[in-house]
Amino acid sequence: MLVWQLVACRNRIVRTNLPTIVVILMFSDAVSAGDTGLWLGARHWYGTIDGTVRYRSDDPANDIDLNHDLGYDSISPGNIYLRLEHPLPLLPQAMISKTAIDKDASGHFSRTIDFGGSNFTVGEDVDSSVQYRQSDVILYYSILDTVASVDVGVDARYIDSNTALSGGSSGTETAQVSGWIPLLYAGIGIDLPLTGLSVGADGSFSGYQGNHLYDVTVRASYTTPWKAGADLGYRRVKIGLDDFDDYTADVEFSGPYAGVFVNF
Repeated sequence: MLVWQLVACRNRIVRTNLPTIVVILMFSDAVSAGDTGLWLGARHWYGTIDGTVRYRSDDPANDIDLNHDLGYDSISPGNIYLRLEHPLPLLPQAMISKTAIDKDASGHFSRTIDFGGSNFTVGEDVDSSVQYRQSDVILYYSILDTVASVDVGVDARYIDSNTALSGGSSGTETAQVSGWIPLLYAGIGIDLPLTGLSVGADGSFSGYQGNHLYDVTVRASYTTPWKAGADLGYRRVKIGLDDFDDYTADVEFSGPYAGVFVNF
């Protein structure tokens, strides 16, 4: 009689905990079979900048050409990123990325321009500085993850820009612009088996309320057997803002980059 009671008790315990046991086994299998890792990378960009900006004005006649009016040509931004991947199917993968641009230039105005309420006169020499910070929090799902990969998700981007113009007779005016911009994210990649080589492309895209932005990268990467690697690629960023925090811009950064990364 005691034996039958023990058997019945054991069967009740097994039935009660069966869902928990199944979940634990599924989780264990996913972790053991999945691709889990933390990537830390840095890139140096060799790019060009062009386009126009306007601050606190509705008149296109006050558009300032970054090349012809302010004298900008090349830029060398830095980019760092942190990417987390895991095998859990319901939780998104995540990446945090930050891009920084700091550049000074000297130009000459061939017409009178209103920038933020300050009038810079025709023939005036103007010194300027641009500080641009772009932070991205990207959450995405890998809808295909074999030799080839396909990722889709969203990108929450925070931009923080400071543009200062200084004229010999007009003084200094500074445009400070910041805010969040939502974008869609997509990426594709192909691994070349047994070589450590891979190729891929990814990008973020947005268009709403007159604003239009995209940020696209194509790249080739090599990962060593020691979990470190390097990549070469080309990146193009388009920033189209329509009275965003009193700032109107149609600016593009583009050019090749070189980077290194490590996988923990």
